[in-house]
Amino acid sequence: MAHDKGGSRLQRPQRLADFINYRVYHLNRVALGAAALHLRARAGVTRREWRMISFLGEQPGTRLTELAESAGLDKVLASRAVHALVERGLVRRETRAQDRRAAAFTLTEEGEAVYRAAFARAREFNTQLAACLTAEEARILSRCLDKLQARAGAMLAEAQALPQPPGEAPAWALQQVWLADKG
Repeated sequence: MAHDKGGSRLQRPQRLADFINYRVYHLNRVALGAAALHLRARAGVTRREWRMISFLGEQPGTRLTELAESAGLDKVLASRAVHALVERGLVRRETRAQDRRAAAFTLTEEGEAVYRAAFARAREFNTQLAACLTAEEARILSRCLDKLQARAGAMLAEAQALPQPPGEAPAWALQQVWLADKG
């Protein structure tokens, strides 16, 4: 893909491939596909399992609803994923004394070991992916992504106030949109 030094393609797209969403989506799709293959081969986990394990590694005692929201999954998919990890002995389900209906999940000792191994592989992959950028480009990209995330969040909030066709669910439920500040 040809470089656009002035950024005009992003600010004034002339075709689909010029849109920020399109470019980020395709970068994400390719990078996630490669990362998934590395995680499966080197750490023995799927991408969805890695998301669950990583959130539990960073936030032990998380409830299913919080876990689903943080991972950007609906509750049914999150439930299936976390229960599969319980079956594998990587996650432990605990009930909270204050609310016995709301289970919290933590990593088992084996789950902690998988988390450390998978995190190391994911960090290695991220380092290799970012290696094509100079330090200054990485700083600029990070700032740009933060700005785009904030702007997209504001635009989503505005769009949620738009009238929806009668009888239809909104196109995006906020809890299904992964937010960078959650994870």
